[in-house]
Amino acid sequence: MPKIKLLRKRRDNVVTVRKSEYQHIYQDKRWKFIVAARKRENPLCQRCEAKYKITPLDEVHHIIPFDTGSTPEEVESLAFDYDNTMSVCKKCHEALHKELKNKFVN
Repeated sequence: MPKIKLLRKRRDNVVTVRKSEYQHIYQDKRWKFIVAARKRENPLCQRCEAKYKITPLDEVHHIIPFDTGSTPEEVESLAFDYDNTMSVCKKCHEALHKELKNKFVN
């Protein structure tokens, strides 16, 4: 029987490298503590709340992306700053990242 080669989805190598470079942050105890604290203190999406909608928290978002830090200390400071995070639902999280991407592309 002949084999069928399936096309693989191409990935943006730059994004993949950056993601793997900072993956250790999301495994850190401090990040897990921040996520747990956000879930406890604000279990609703903050963007939806501002629009008078009630949507449960799905993810914790960095307001200022930690990878914008110029030194390892600055990256760590931004990554583990509770005040630099917000509770968001998946839809709002995707919208925030699209806005960030458009901001840096344009």
